[in-house]
Amino acid sequence: MTVPDPLQQPAAPPFVTGSDPMRPGSRAWVEQRFGRSASFGDRILPGVVDSLLVSLAGLVPLVIGIICFVQGLPEREYCTLYGTNGCSVPGTGSTALVTLGVVLMMLSVVTALAMVAYNRVWRVTRTGQSLGKRLTGLRIVDAETGAVPRLGPAALRELVHQFAGIISWIWMLVDHDDRTLADIAGHTHVVHVDKS
Repeated sequence: MTVPDPLQQPAAPPFVTGSDPMRPGSRAWVEQRFGRSASFGDRILPGVVDSLLVSLAGLVPLVIGIICFVQGLPEREYCTLYGTNGCSVPGTGSTALVTLGVVLMMLSVVTALAMVAYNRVWRVTRTGQSLGKRLTGLRIVDAETGAVPRLGPAALRELVHQFAGIISWIWMLVDHDDRTLADIAGHTHVVHVDKS
């Protein structure tokens, strides 16, 4: 029988990295129950697709609004001897077109927000997938139950995504559970859809 040396320190436990399979909501927990976790690279294309959809939804009324606004402005001509000041030409311009242009430009913001609400909140609460995630075979799930997120967590997730922006994505690179700040706030995880 060997006697332990009282001066010798016990070996330190090895540094544990990664996700804990016993902790509800962790990457290992999710992968054991709901499917393979989506990596940073897997999430780029659906993010781009969803952003393009929002941009296009807001761009159409914005462009038409700018055209109406510019067309409605009165014509200008130089009215001083040296041509340094411009004056409006009487009888030109249209207040109605300028007003329509302003309304359409404001509508572009409302349209973009409506597209975000539809695609990234409402659709997620129904199917777990935005249009971009559907296209690429990813799904957002509740990190503990695997169900589609409820309205409150889905809306909170999107608010954090919109306000934190790139910081939310960068967080994913250092998080052991492969979650963005938006995923953490909404208690969600993004997984690959089972193709079987």
